[in-house]
Amino acid sequence: MKHVRDINEDEIRVVGGKGGRRRPPRWLWFAIAGIFLIVVIAVLVVLLLRHGNAPEPPVTDTVATLDSVWLSNTSDDLPSCTLIADTVIDTLPLTIYTPYNAVPELHVGNLDTTDSEIVFAAMAADLRKDNGKIVGAFVLAGEPLSWGLSKRGYCAILDNQITIGTAENSPLFEQATEQGGYFFRQYPAVEGGQMVHNNPQNAAPRRALCTLNGNIVIVSCNSRVLMDTFSQALVSLGVSDAILLVGGTAEGWCRTADGNLVVISPKHPKSKKYTNHIVFRRQ
Repeated sequence: MKHVRDINEDEIRVVGGKGGRRRPPRWLWFAIAGIFLIVVIAVLVVLLLRHGNAPEPPVTDTVATLDSVWLSNTSDDLPSCTLIADTVIDTLPLTIYTPYNAVPELHVGNLDTTDSEIVFAAMAADLRKDNGKIVGAFVLAGEPLSWGLSKRGYCAILDNQITIGTAENSPLFEQATEQGGYFFRQYPAVEGGQMVHNNPQNAAPRRALCTLNGNIVIVSCNSRVLMDTFSQALVSLGVSDAILLVGGTAEGWCRTADGNLVVISPKHPKSKKYTNHIVFRRQ
């Protein structure tokens, strides 16, 4: 039997008072509120410190800007011609072709190797195997012939000057369309003096359109070499930016200062409708 004076474990009774439960003292509520506030502040401080110490995500330049470096090789001491220099970089034999006093453009269709106005010509953009059309975005004298972003490297030609670079999106495609210029895409090889890795792992002769010592040059390697090996050799050469051109046995030729025709690779007998070249013509 329970007596009225018995006290349960969960009860607080004031002895000598009126009995019943007693409210917790006011200081206890202040203590609880203070502890809660301290916990909230501590959590916020930890989160801020963690965010401040976290490494920032890498910034990737995926958009080409209109303030790109535009180049045109000129020399008062030379006629319209191509200078040829041979060198060995990282055990690879390389040939450097530098067109001077020449107007760059793109050409679609067969080219006449006997055209004395051409001082340099090499195949530019790749062709699709299924339909023979041009791979990636391509603008010919203001007319877009193909679209797409299968390759991040680009070359734009406006007002007889060239710029090359690497970007997923480039307003230079639209500018070439609006101003009657030229534009094509290829595999990037060098960006900002750094090698660009590419997935194709086959070994083949390679060519690249490059910026070297303030000039636009074409560097060729007739040895069978991987893309990455060739790109690293371009970096060692001192190239700041480069995109690959059609390599292998793709046709190409140039004319020296004395007017001699130098065949880089003979004309392919199976040229197609959309076979295209980057061409430098006499001024």
